[in-house]
Amino acid sequence: MRIYLAARYSRHLEMQEVAQQLTKLGHTITSRWIWGHHRLHDGIVGTEEGLALQQEFAMDDYEDLRDAHCIVAFAEPQRTPTRGGRLVEFGLAIGWNKRIVKVGGHETVFDALPMVEHVPDANTLYSLLT
Repeated sequence: MRIYLAARYSRHLEMQEVAQQLTKLGHTITSRWIWGHHRLHDGIVGTEEGLALQQEFAMDDYEDLRDAHCIVAFAEPQRTPTRGGRLVEFGLAIGWNKRIVKVGGHETVFDALPMVEHVPDANTLYSLLT
């Protein structure tokens, strides 16, 4: 089976071990990100170069997810009561080809996908949707 491993980027070494074990069981891992090539250095976050890299990484992840039969998602320990449903809603919107407008900054690599419009604040959103 073709499997996509989804986890926090800082766990990429752990995901490499999981990938090796699953490969021994006859599976193919589609997650290119786990090999450490999708790292953004703090100095370029928020720059044009950084956004271009985020878009490249997001497209890699999008293609890898599309090519998988199964996604294995690794949860993070709860630090505060969070629900995270908005991230699922965001993903469904991408999958359903909905118009997506993100208010505020970038949170995940998928914010850099070309179908995501960005505005800095609610007033700009109102202007955009007028």
